[in-house]
Amino acid sequence: MAISKIQNKKYGNTFQVDIRYKNTLGISKRHIKSGFKTFNEAKKYERDFKEQLEVLIEQGKSTNKTFNDIYYEYMEIEGEVKYARSTKVYYNVTHEMYVKDTIGNENMGSLKYMNLQQFFNKMSEKYNPPTLKNIKKLFAVTFKYALRVGYIRENPIPYIQIPKLQNERRVKVEIISDENLSKIIDALQTVKRTNPYSSGKNAEFTFKSYAMALIIGRYTGLRISETLALKRQDFDLENCCMTVRRKIEYSGLKAKDIHTTHQLKSAKSKGTVEISKLLCSYLKKWFEINPFEFVICDGKGNFIKPETLNHRLREVCKELNINFHYHMLRHTYATELVMSGVNPVVVKDLMRHSDISTTWSIYTHPQNEDQRKALDNLYMEMK
Repeated sequence: MAISKIQNKKYGNTFQVDIRYKNTLGISKRHIKSGFKTFNEAKKYERDFKEQLEVLIEQGKSTNKTFNDIYYEYMEIEGEVKYARSTKVYYNVTHEMYVKDTIGNENMGSLKYMNLQQFFNKMSEKYNPPTLKNIKKLFAVTFKYALRVGYIRENPIPYIQIPKLQNERRVKVEIISDENLSKIIDALQTVKRTNPYSSGKNAEFTFKSYAMALIIGRYTGLRISETLALKRQDFDLENCCMTVRRKIEYSGLKAKDIHTTHQLKSAKSKGTVEISKLLCSYLKKWFEINPFEFVICDGKGNFIKPETLNHRLREVCKELNINFHYHMLRHTYATELVMSGVNPVVVKDLMRHSDISTTWSIYTHPQNEDQRKALDNLYMEMK
């Protein structure tokens, strides 16, 4: 800390306080205050600032609760009423897998910027940026709660940077070819007469419903929980549009307790979007044999759990030796739109993203072959 005299022709000599310090997060800061008429005024200001700083630092150390303690407290007090069941499951699984037995045992007051940045740097050696972003979200809500109730005086999370991948570790988002998807759809509908659980009219209808779920995912990019909650009324086949209103709530629930919720991933997840005439033709044929309110259901009109559909998919894909999971349909849909030259803003709306950067950075991944084709087409035209 230093006090210096400043010469000013207009106001005469004044004094300036220049204070360098580390805040409660351990981040270096500098505070400058000018305009003091006397040295003693500047000295008093310096002394008061230092005392306030020491109080803040001590208050920041005062809590004896760990990060885990405060996370559990937050989820019990606020998370219970704030989040949908699936969101709570998402946070709890993230906490259990990545935080609970690592930095979660640390005293909240001792978690400074440097500790947390080192934690994320270390985690980046094992996990990709999307996983690290999920972990950061958990830290963000917990630290904001701790700040609100007075456990901490400053929130370090806005300073935390997610380490970028090196080129050799670049994430490759998987997509599915229409050829392989057709094979999967055909195999899904095959009823094995030798298996009493996979035969009969109920099984035949259910397997066709599975296939329809894949077709809808392929041509809309809907998430599996949204697809399985669709009703007939959500489609306007004459005008080729679809309204996404709800998703099924299923995490940790028995089949009889599954229900729909209007609380989707974000506000932008809800809305009406255009669908292709090709999908409309599939749906018209499906509605001729599906008498139920829900578009995707079993032979009795009951909900289909994602785990049940995914289990059947794994069996089929193993037999066909094809790598596939349902979310690949969303990647495929978005990537195809972008590679076909669709305006990014249109892609964003069709995908129902809140931010166009999500559309561009996560769901669009042109491969080297695509890049070569683009260059070849460009320079062939210039010959």
